[in-house]
Amino acid sequence: MDKNKEILNKQKRQTELKQEVKDIKKKLPTFIIGFIFFTIVSLYFLENKFYQFFGNSVNFVIGIVIFLCIFSFFFIFTSYLQIKKREKESRIIGSQLYQLQKLEVEPKDE
Repeated sequence: MDKNKEILNKQKRQTELKQEVKDIKKKLPTFIIGFIFFTIVSLYFLENKFYQFFGNSVNFVIGIVIFLCIFSFFFIFTSYLQIKKREKESRIIGSQLYQLQKLEVEPKDE
């Protein structure tokens, strides 16, 4: 009976991990597009301050593109690490479940 509870708990945890991975993958494009939109709105309202900081419009555009690229890379990288961590934990739980559910063969004396 105790073995069955342990199996059910591990299966539940594995399902939760897989769902978390799906959620992260689903939300990733939304966050990046949201950040780009936020940046564009910020540029519109704070144009004078950005212009004073960067000088001319070419430097301004280059600076914003570099900033967006760095942020996007950092965000994608951290999401990738989270996904890999949860997938690894899910695989470990899967192998533990296999060991728990494996049929035990009793040796026969012949």
